[in-house]
Amino acid sequence: MKILTINTEFFRGGAALVARTLHNALNESSRFSSYFAYGRGPKVNKEKVFKFVWQLEVYFHAFLTRITGLQGYGSWFSTKRFQKFILKENFDLIHLHNFHGYYLDLSFIKFLGKLNIPIIWTLHDGWPITGRCAYFFECNHWKIGCGNCSNLSWYPKTYFDSSAFMWKRKKEYFTSEWNPIIVCPSQWLAEQIKKSYLNKYQTKVIPNGVNTEIFRPKDKINNKKELGISSGKKIILTIAADLKDERKGIKYFFNSLKKLDTKNYLVLTVGKKIDKLTNFPFEIRQFGYISNQNFLADIYNIADIFCITSLDENFPITVLESMACGTPVVGFKTGGIIEQVTDNCGILVEPKNTEQLAEAMEKILKDEERRKKFGLNCRKRVLENYSIEKFKEQYLNLYKNVLE
Repeated sequence: MKILTINTEFFRGGAALVARTLHNALNESSRFSSYFAYGRGPKVNKEKVFKFVWQLEVYFHAFLTRITGLQGYGSWFSTKRFQKFILKENFDLIHLHNFHGYYLDLSFIKFLGKLNIPIIWTLHDGWPITGRCAYFFECNHWKIGCGNCSNLSWYPKTYFDSSAFMWKRKKEYFTSEWNPIIVCPSQWLAEQIKKSYLNKYQTKVIPNGVNTEIFRPKDKINNKKELGISSGKKIILTIAADLKDERKGIKYFFNSLKKLDTKNYLVLTVGKKIDKLTNFPFEIRQFGYISNQNFLADIYNIADIFCITSLDENFPITVLESMACGTPVVGFKTGGIIEQVTDNCGILVEPKNTEQLAEAMEKILKDEERRKKFGLNCRKRVLENYSIEKFKEQYLNLYKNVLE
């Protein structure tokens, strides 16, 4: 059976990791042959991996979105080129991941509908149900048609509010001429889909998975020595691809740090570095972006807690990675994080409440027994619910059921 996986990028981002994991799993199976098509990022010299978008069209697509607010327009020639490739290869099933990212034209939906083959669509954010945003935070305008958008600076950024028009256009394209099976990584996102115009489609929940062989508990003391970190310091870790992204709520993380009452803490950050971090009573070390998963697992392991302050999240893999390493999680009650972090794995507080966040961090950092208990529970929860093996198995079963 020939399956085509489609995503914005091949390497960068959580959606790419999920899509790439499934692509590799399919090719490891004797029953499937998987191809991967993507629009942006560096060219990948691998068999069955195909970059189909011309870079000039990516720039034009992004420019058009920026100055008009229109989305899903500007990649017409690349989309047509891609359609010819699909017709030539004659796939049995297509698995679509992120549709947004300045690389596909909305007309692609009508093309998929005419193929008369199964379509699976994994949603990694709320972009398909809004008139503009990938993450809608506390805004509920998407339920009634958008318009008067107050968040034009959020991705995908624009200078002109076309959200009401685009909501109608998306609804028109996404609710006609095709019949996808929608997969959501979190029950939270599935509930949002039920409240949207996509509620007509079959929707399944398959949580993201994590490699528990790479992300596993390791010797904390030896790892600290190798990284030149004092074994006596308590370590707080936070991770975001872009630490300046407003959605990640990093300003609330740093504001909460100022409320902690000990100097024997060390803060580690992973992701795009932030300049001019001052006025903190303890050391902050920035690692920048880390692509090596084994090294990233070492960072999780030396941390005493992992703090995530996102204001809007679907089902973050960073939380699963931390828990798989036996590192408790502290953060905000938002999106699918509530499903991941139970009361015996960490502490979640109300979004933007820095007082509660600081108290939660200290409750774990100052109670060694609680921290160890939480760590064991974290590892157990991931092994039982979010292993990469279980993740692959659920998707492979879905492929088989749909094709049969």
